[in-house]
Amino acid sequence: MISENISRIKSEIPDHVTLVAVSKYQSLEDTKAVLDAGVNDLGESKVQDFLKKYEVLGDRPRWHFIGHLQKNKVKYIIGKTFLIHSVDSIELIDVIERESKKQGIVTDVLLQLNLAREDSKSGILAENLDNVLEALPGYQFVRVKGLMAMGPLTQNNDKIREIFVELKKIYDRIKEESVDATIQMNYLSMGMTDDYTIAIEEGSNMIRVGRKIFS
Repeated sequence: MISENISRIKSEIPDHVTLVAVSKYQSLEDTKAVLDAGVNDLGESKVQDFLKKYEVLGDRPRWHFIGHLQKNKVKYIIGKTFLIHSVDSIELIDVIERESKKQGIVTDVLLQLNLAREDSKSGILAENLDNVLEALPGYQFVRVKGLMAMGPLTQNNDKIREIFVELKKIYDRIKEESVDATIQMNYLSMGMTDDYTIAIEEGSNMIRVGRKIFS
């Protein structure tokens, strides 16, 4: 079933779009099935669950941490992730910088924006983004590789599309204006099970899909 679901999704998305299988809450057996089906990017949102899977699977997958990351948990995942999607404050960047420096590595992250301004979601508000961007050149061990956002909680596809259009405009602006190696716009992570087709239409090159893979 997992393999069939993945084949169906892959047939729907362009080659340049990375499929991140959201393996949070899934068993180790089902997570391995995703890897066996040819998807190497796995998304986890709880540090404890991630570490349990990492103990078994190690660096076989490219691990994406996609959930809200508490500052006191950063030290446990540094050096183990391909991308941390959910960086939503300078304070969190400070901790990632410090823990990465201890290991002598550069940690790649995405800035999470809350364009829908929903209280239930974490993320940098649009009006605060420039302050974060201006601070980034001061960091040596954190590299911003793109942006991430979630679509609004609504059945209205027009409203979802509006958010994705806005995020793509911000992404393009940063990509055009940035001259610092700390800021590299490579990944636009937007789109989940219910809205990834809209996200791809509006320029996403990385989608995070869980339910449609595992159900």
